[in-house]
Amino acid sequence: MKVQAIVLPHYGIGDFLTHLPFVNALLKQFPKNQFIIFTKSRTKAKSLLRDQKNVKIYYIRDKNNFFSSSFDFFSLRNFFLKENIIKIWIFHRSPRFAIISFFSKVREILGFGYGIQKQFLNSGKCLNKNFKNSFPVVKGYEFLKTNSINLNPLNPFLKVSEKEIINIKKKFKLLPKPWILIGFSSTDQSRTWKSHYFIQLIQLLNKLCKYTFFLVGAPYEKQDAKKIIKLVKIKKGKIKNFCKPIDQTMALMHQSKFYIGNDAGNAHLSLACGLKTYIIHGGSPPYSHTVYKNYYPNKFLNNLKPILPPDGVIRNPNLRTIDTVPQEKGMDLIKPENKIRHILDLEPNVTILPQSRHPTGVIGV
Repeated sequence: MKVQAIVLPHYGIGDFLTHLPFVNALLKQFPKNQFIIFTKSRTKAKSLLRDQKNVKIYYIRDKNNFFSSSFDFFSLRNFFLKENIIKIWIFHRSPRFAIISFFSKVREILGFGYGIQKQFLNSGKCLNKNFKNSFPVVKGYEFLKTNSINLNPLNPFLKVSEKEIINIKKKFKLLPKPWILIGFSSTDQSRTWKSHYFIQLIQLLNKLCKYTFFLVGAPYEKQDAKKIIKLVKIKKGKIKNFCKPIDQTMALMHQSKFYIGNDAGNAHLSLACGLKTYIIHGGSPPYSHTVYKNYYPNKFLNNLKPILPPDGVIRNPNLRTIDTVPQEKGMDLIKPENKIRHILDLEPNVTILPQSRHPTGVIGV
């Protein structure tokens, strides 16, 4: 079996998932080849692509220097030679992997071709200079397009483990549906909704409909979820702490009705699992209002239900750090009662409990 490599030196789950359509396009174009993806550990790529049988993940060190060390260079070169990599796709302008590939005698080295990297490429076409300062997703798309990779249709979805789906069904078979997922965590304060807002939201939804709630997060966030559950005034059997590994979270998403949460990794994961996803966009723009909308199919974008501040203004539309919005000017302006109205308007098939009142004062029907 021939071995190809893909270099995606990005930092988080969301960054990796924005490039998933390009990974899927290469897998589709070369179905008989094995692929090794070089990426950062924070992407959780090993878990995300665990069910892709012809894919291996190699985590590279979190270093920004030319080579982390001479040891890393020789270690990677030995790995390249051992795996007999014949072709590599470098989704980055850095010369690092182009040089390693060159000294590992990789037959076809393809990359963006900016700066010194171009000197070590030996195959394919480089990106036009006009794309040099474009968003990574634009460069990735044009990189594959100019090298004759079929991108129609784009596929931004993950494969979910059937085994994990069966386990989820068995474990929670007694819990009433629909299941609602709450994404309470975020590493970016400008994109984080206050915990007491999530508590109010859950309580309001619980008064209106027969839901089971799951607080989803990483295993290390279990205590944060526990604090929220302790303060929520509903029957404890109706709310679950689900801070689990990604493969289990993906299976739960496959069985749930919708996701509500911050603009963070789990929201992107929810969309990649094909789940209707309400994202609280008080400090960031939704995909549908950025250049990203041109690189996702309608099936994906239709599942995205952005919730904006009352004034309807998109915060930080160009995703620039310099334009970061303080919580009080973005996320804090989005109140739970306004969010309930938005969700119920978009959930026509939800059965409202008798005598329940919509937060706007309208009796639910």
